Amino acid sequence: MSSWQRSSSSELRASDAERERVVDFLRENSLVGRLDHDELDERIGLAYAAVTRGDLERLLVDLPRGDARHPAPRPRRVAAPVAKKREPSGVMVLVGLAALAIPMAIVAGVVVALAAVFALSVVIGPFVIVALILIAALRRRRPPSAGWQRPHYG
Repeated sequence: MSSWQRSSSSELRASDAERERVVDFLRENSLVGRLDHDELDERIGLAYAAVTRGDLERLLVDLPRGDARHPAPRPRRVAAPVAKKREPSGVMVLVGLAALAIPMAIVAGVVVALAAVFALSVVIGPFVIVALILIAALRRRRPPSAGWQRPHYG
């Protein structure tokens, strides 16, 4: 057997996942009062700097591991994360403004057209009425033309 196969578990290199599990375990023990804040910070720093599993095990030697005599600390419930209110992006603001501007422009165009028709009818309307009255009056006075006469039956 080669020398690297005979090494014990504590001499194996620690993985990032193992470091994270140890840090979580240390935080849980801190929550139940087994570690104070300074000791927790120191052990977390050592956990992230640990190279082997033995380095990680030395950080947990004085803490209970969940046997019948020392129940493991219960993990605290973490509240569901609150959804952050997203700020609208510049593109979305421009799209929103365009969506409002198009109907507003249509309404403004209709209002201007109606105002123009009303203004023209107020200004030109009396002239049109006078012209119609004059045309009707002149038609009544005009004698029938010489080229056309009513037929005489008799």
